[in-house]
Amino acid sequence: MRRITVIAACLLAAGFLMQCSPAATNVSAENSAPAKIQLMTSLPIIWGEGASMETILDGKTSAAPIYTYWQQQHDIIAVDSFEGLDESDAEIVLLAQPPAMAPADIAAVDAWVRAGGKAIILTDPMLIWPTELSLGDKRRPLASGLLSPLLEHWGLELQAPDEAGSGGVELEFSGVTISTAGIGTFKLLPQRGADKGADRSSCVLSTANVMASCQVGEGKVIILADADFLNDALWTNPEQQSDDEQVGDARELTDIFIAELRNGT
Repeated sequence: MRRITVIAACLLAAGFLMQCSPAATNVSAENSAPAKIQLMTSLPIIWGEGASMETILDGKTSAAPIYTYWQQQHDIIAVDSFEGLDESDAEIVLLAQPPAMAPADIAAVDAWVRAGGKAIILTDPMLIWPTELSLGDKRRPLASGLLSPLLEHWGLELQAPDEAGSGGVELEFSGVTISTAGIGTFKLLPQRGADKGADRSSCVLSTANVMASCQVGEGKVIILADADFLNDALWTNPEQQSDDEQVGDARELTDIFIAELRNGT
C-alpha cells in the first residue's frame, strides 16, 4: 500500500491542529459534555447499505461502527437540511460527503460559520466506496464532492487525484494512521474582493495538501479531501470481536478534529 505521511498537529502554524496530546484528543473525558453535532452525509453509515423506510421502521437496519461510536460519544443528529441552524444549539456541523446541498443550506452553513460556528468537512473528489446500488439510486453515496462553491468562497479548490494517486494510501496524523483510497488535495486560491474584508477566510494546508484548517470570519473549519477512511471495510479486522475494537484510527482522527475545534483558541 502506498503511504503518504502527513505531519499535521504541532508543526503547522496558525493553530492548525495544535491540540496534539492524547489528553487533547479525548473529547469524552470526565467533566466534558458531549459535543452537539449536526451531521449531513450521503454515506450509508446511519442505516446501512440499501436501507429503506420499511427496513428502518422494522428495525432491520444496522449503523456503521463509526456512526455507532459517534452516537455513544457525542450528541449527534443526522439532518437533511440546515434550515434553522443559526437558532439551534449545534456546536459543530459535520459534512461527511454530503449529498448535493441546496443553495440555501450552503448559505446557512457559511453564515453560521462566519458568525462563530465550527465545522468538519470530509469531501472526497473520488469516493471509492463499494456499493451494489444502481446508478441513479438516491441512496448511493456521492461519488465526488459537490462543495466547490462553498470551498471556493473560502479560498480553496478541491483537486481529484491523478490516475497514479487513486489507489490505496495510508495517512499519518500525529501518530494516528488511517487507511483510505483516492484521496484528493487542496489548492489555495487568491483572495478576491469582499473576501479581503473583516469576514475574510484564511486557510492553512497540511503537508501533502490533503487537509486544510480555515478561519472563516469568526468561525473555524477543518477540511479533509477524503471520506473513504470512514468505510469500515478498510480497517475492520475479522479477528476483532466488537465494533468498539474495530473503529480504530478512523475514530481517533475524528476525535482529533472535534477536540481541536472545541479546545482551540
